[in-house]
Amino acid sequence: MNTPNDKREIARFVFSGSTTMIGVCITVIALFKITNTGIRTYADEILSLDTFIFISSAYLSYLVLRSSQNRRLEKFADALFFVGMSIMLLVGILIVFFTY
Repeated sequence: MNTPNDKREIARFVFSGSTTMIGVCITVIALFKITNTGIRTYADEILSLDTFIFISSAYLSYLVLRSSQNRRLEKFADALFFVGMSIMLLVGILIVFFTY
């Protein structure tokens, strides 16, 4: 049987995952700035956009956790998280392609 807490389970995962990925994006941007690599011009700009996507996802999932029912926001936060992870995959491929 589903309880209100079970319905917000996705929001909990999205919130914790998004906040972690914000830190990852900022760390990678800082590493690019320190190392001055040529890929920096593309990857750090893409990652800055990705950071904004993860911040938006974390914010929306937080709103879902604070409200009693807001399924539409939860789905949108989940979709933003998926887009952010897909962009991280693209950046990872760029890093591997241009580094090796």
